[in-house]
Amino acid sequence: MSNLVPAFFQLLSEMEAKQTSSGIIFVACSNLSKDDLEVLKNHFEQEPPAAVTHYNYDKTKNILGVLLEEQKLGTTHFHALRVKDYLREKQLLAGSVAIASFPENARTTPQMLLKMLQNLEQQKSQGEIHIFDPVSGGSEKDPTSILLVNPDQTVNDFLTIYLKRKGYQVIVASDGVEGMQKYEESMPDLVITDLNLPVMSGYQLMERIKHAENDRESKIVILTDKRLEEDVQKSFALGASDYITKPFSPVELEARVKRLIS
Repeated sequence: MSNLVPAFFQLLSEMEAKQTSSGIIFVACSNLSKDDLEVLKNHFEQEPPAAVTHYNYDKTKNILGVLLEEQKLGTTHFHALRVKDYLREKQLLAGSVAIASFPENARTTPQMLLKMLQNLEQQKSQGEIHIFDPVSGGSEKDPTSILLVNPDQTVNDFLTIYLKRKGYQVIVASDGVEGMQKYEESMPDLVITDLNLPVMSGYQLMERIKHAENDRESKIVILTDKRLEEDVQKSFALGASDYITKPFSPVELEARVKRLIS
């Protein structure tokens, strides 16, 4: 997952709590160094708008992110034009520009920022500014995504086939560390995890997810052979939404998934 998502989501959440809009600009760049970023910051600090502006660069994806506090879409678009022209002049522009204003269009979520970045990466034009529409972007019938964390490959294969046939997108991890990595990369709607995981236990995974969520409300389903009441209580205390013991019925599992995401 791009480092721009958690950084900007936190800032946007703070702005929304104050009931103010903020503009977001994502620009495809090429090899923007730390010095280049500082020069860019200093350049635009000397010019209007006199807004608090945050700059961040994802060097793995070569995308520059700009957040303008208390600015709506019109001002954001104007600033995007200047940023684009500056990068083009410095021969650092490597693709398109995506802009949006939150919550002017819609309340922001990490998934929406991620979708905005994905849309930018899919654009092939050079220097064209695309206005991202969070409302239409968030209302598309994207399949519900489920992260399945289980060391049993047989269970993984069976549930992957079953859930995909039901229309779900399934991401698979075989241990807790891989599960957390896949969680951060894909931001699934729901997590189905065993408690008996190698490397990092299911309890530890739930704790990591809980601390990583911020304002998100991810659903977690425990699928395990542990039947002790203390395991059930501990799981719910750590944020589990449901607890299913093995052997299990895939029909019952899907019914509970539907209930949680509806």
